[in-house]
Amino acid sequence: MIRLEIAREQEGFRITECVKESMPELAAANLKKMIRAGDIKLNGCLIKKDFAVQDGDIIEIYVPIEYERQPVLDIVYEDENIIVLNKQPGTVVTVGAGQPKDTPELISMVINYMQDNAEYSEELGMIPFPCFKLDVYTGGLVMFAKNGDAFEAIREATRQRRIARMFRAVVKGCPKYGDGEFQHFYVRESDEKYRVTKDNTRGALPIYTRYHILKSNGQLSFLEIEPVTQYMNQERAHMEAAGYPILGDNIYGDAKLNKKMGVKYQALWATGIRFSTGVNNMLEYLNGLTVETEDVQFPVVNWEQ
Repeated sequence: MIRLEIAREQEGFRITECVKESMPELAAANLKKMIRAGDIKLNGCLIKKDFAVQDGDIIEIYVPIEYERQPVLDIVYEDENIIVLNKQPGTVVTVGAGQPKDTPELISMVINYMQDNAEYSEELGMIPFPCFKLDVYTGGLVMFAKNGDAFEAIREATRQRRIARMFRAVVKGCPKYGDGEFQHFYVRESDEKYRVTKDNTRGALPIYTRYHILKSNGQLSFLEIEPVTQYMNQERAHMEAAGYPILGDNIYGDAKLNKKMGVKYQALWATGIRFSTGVNNMLEYLNGLTVETEDVQFPVVNWEQ
């Protein structure tokens, strides 16, 4: 999703005119058809006509894949061992199975960045390793280690829960308490398939996810989420199992609600990485540090409803 905020000098323009002005690469697209299909929204609302806009209006554009922009190297934190980027939805961390080999990916950009800064050396093991992965349409902080030693240290610290990740999400419904923790079980059925359940079945692993309510209107809630145990896609699968699926998530969420609200991607953003690495180890200089971003682009939600 790409968000445009209307400036005063654009007041009175049509939605399609504003989109073409800000995104020339979309000029050939059938923008009116995108409006009717719900791929372009105005102030969080589905529309059917090419309305004139006013100062301060927000246009949300769910861009067709053939018009996806190149990923941006948005560096939030960097030192000699790690680099943390704020990934935009639609960008992949590394190209996976079934994706074209020429798909733009963050790791290639990090390699180029390290080469430009004379930090890259395959012989010395100075190459980037992705420490966390995010789904293509989940935005937020992604950390890369710049060398093998740092990667192993980060992997061990994560296993020991000395590195925590925080997310923000819009979910369906509202948890009973302002702060709490969900406890379920994680069952891996294959390398690519798993499920979250309330039952402690054979081979199940306990998972824990903390939450804090930031805002709610009863129907939707804006939460801060911390997947304590950090299993793959835990923040998405666990919220669904707890009864509060993430808005826009068509795998673990409520597809009917997503369609009704015209939300195409999950309203989920990795907003923070907290280091509690202790002393007498390679990462002790990071102890007590929290890397955060406030550059979060969620679907517009009318909290007054």
